[in-house]
Amino acid sequence: MKARRLPAGLIVLLGMLVMFGIPVYSDYSKTTVVNREAERETFRQGWTAARRGDQSGMMLAVAALPDYPLTPYLEFELLRQRVDSVPEVVMEQFLARHRNWSFAGTLETVWLRSLGQRGEWEALLRHARDHSDTEVRCHLARARIEQNDHDGLAEEIERLWLVGRSQHDACDRPFAWWRRQGNPSHVLAWQRFEMAVAAGEDGLARYLRRYLMSDQRDWADHWLSMRAQPGTTLRRARQWQDHDYSRSLVSIGVRRLARSEQERARQHWNALAPHFAWSDAERHRIERELALFQAVALEEEAIAAIDALPSGVRDQQILEWRARVAMAHDRWPDVLESIQAMAASEQAQSRWRYWRGRALSAMNRPEALIAFGTLSAEPHYYGFLAALKLDQQLALCNEEIVADAAVQRRLLRDAEFERSVELFHVGLNSHARQTWISVSRRLSRAELEQAALLAAANGWHDRSIAALNGAGNRRAYPWRFPMAEKGRVVALSRQYGVDPALVYGLMRAESAMQADALSPAGARGLLQLMPTTAQAVARRNTLPYNGSTDLMTPEVNLPLGIAHLAELQARYDGDWVRVAAAYNAGINAVARWMDTRPHTDPDVWMETLPFYETRDYVPRVLAFATIYEWQFDEPPSVLARHALAGNRNGSGFSCPE
Repeated sequence: MKARRLPAGLIVLLGMLVMFGIPVYSDYSKTTVVNREAERETFRQGWTAARRGDQSGMMLAVAALPDYPLTPYLEFELLRQRVDSVPEVVMEQFLARHRNWSFAGTLETVWLRSLGQRGEWEALLRHARDHSDTEVRCHLARARIEQNDHDGLAEEIERLWLVGRSQHDACDRPFAWWRRQGNPSHVLAWQRFEMAVAAGEDGLARYLRRYLMSDQRDWADHWLSMRAQPGTTLRRARQWQDHDYSRSLVSIGVRRLARSEQERARQHWNALAPHFAWSDAERHRIERELALFQAVALEEEAIAAIDALPSGVRDQQILEWRARVAMAHDRWPDVLESIQAMAASEQAQSRWRYWRGRALSAMNRPEALIAFGTLSAEPHYYGFLAALKLDQQLALCNEEIVADAAVQRRLLRDAEFERSVELFHVGLNSHARQTWISVSRRLSRAELEQAALLAAANGWHDRSIAALNGAGNRRAYPWRFPMAEKGRVVALSRQYGVDPALVYGLMRAESAMQADALSPAGARGLLQLMPTTAQAVARRNTLPYNGSTDLMTPEVNLPLGIAHLAELQARYDGDWVRVAAAYNAGINAVARWMDTRPHTDPDVWMETLPFYETRDYVPRVLAFATIYEWQFDEPPSVLARHALAGNRNGSGFSCPE
């Protein structure tokens, strides 16, 4: 039997198991241990060759790595790069052999698109019948037209056409055929027009206008005008006749304007409400939206506006904002009333238990001690705040995970698990993560916990966190809140005068310790820096930065990110409530919020932020920083200094169990 070779990270882990007296599976103890770094370097060279389409260079690596678990990835990359010339039978067989590998879906889609682009209709029809990719579906529709297979084709093309965005160019020919069949109907055209407007695709909406009836075109112009200039269009609406379209447009316009100019929206509504025959549902929907955004603006009059709504319209969101307006204006009996009007399940949430205690305390009611007391034993933001309110130690009970040799050796022998770890080591992080997710779906809680230990041993912290979350283990704090890049973070924090616990709290909230994290907005790396921000910080601090790719490396991301935090810390006089809010929402948003509530208590200021993401983000950063204070064996001071006015020190941590 050929000796099984292990990844270097797993070799280190096995050595640790032996060192601590944990038995190692006998087959592994007999295995010839080979350092895989040479194999990984050969693989990387082969990958570079494959990406260039260099078959001979790739084949040299394949020949040198006959038993390496990632060798098929070299073949995948070469096939992807040369997809236009790969024989059908070669691709078909390769995909069949690797159907469950992370690259299979991507490679199949690229290949099917290539078949369509090259007009290989028969091959496309053999392999793409049930594919979900839009471009492939459009090529498939074209193939069916070319083959005179029209049964159900118009309905399929209609499904491709009826979306609120422009489709791929591959759809042009099928759409042209479909139009020659007498499509779209005016009803269908208006339906897609509404979808385009709702999606903000104004260019597509203007294009679709040509398929509408003449009276629909007038309404279409009103729709487009309402999107661009709601105030001006609402003034014209007084001349409109009562119609489903006109009521719908007024409703959209008033609700749209309410988000930015609440008072103007209410004025337009007061003028237009008597002009149309509104149903109760239509009227209540508009009045709810007006009251909601009056509350988001923290206008005290919003409480009366909310109270004037029918009880069936006062849902959880409305009640939450009633409470926030009340706390912003020190109307604590109204805060309590708002919470008591919520469903029992909502009142039981930690957020509203805290604010109930806060309201009772402000009203000097003794029940506040009970409210805070029941919450203070829980290890989260609101529990920590409740403990500080009572001058108690913060509750934090760590749960150690004991290495289980039997479970770990099953994982170590799992080919897909081994593949995920190797992919991480060679830097194919997207494939590594996708493979890990596939493995984790079939693991038990005990296996997920042991997988977390293995991931942590390999320095793959974001997967360790994900595995513990999947296992429901929230109290394994050293693994859920790892100190990635500890030496660098501590040294840079000291250099720039920033508390390392706060740096870690923000890093954990931003990226979950995923060095290659990329947000939809384009923020990158451990501290999720935008390239424009990184460039400006690098220039001001004479730090190295050569483009957005650099931000995926801790060596560049951490100095830039911590320097940026130091700048924000100086801007806000060390107030990390504002620092975290600015990091998430930007300094302009924080400036607006500070102008409207300059003297609000910090916990109230956070709770009344208009952006739901920032409203949850800032407490999360501070709570995570508190857990990192525990990791650093320091007393809890972050929340005491930043979240509670007048509280400067926490008394420590304890485990009440």
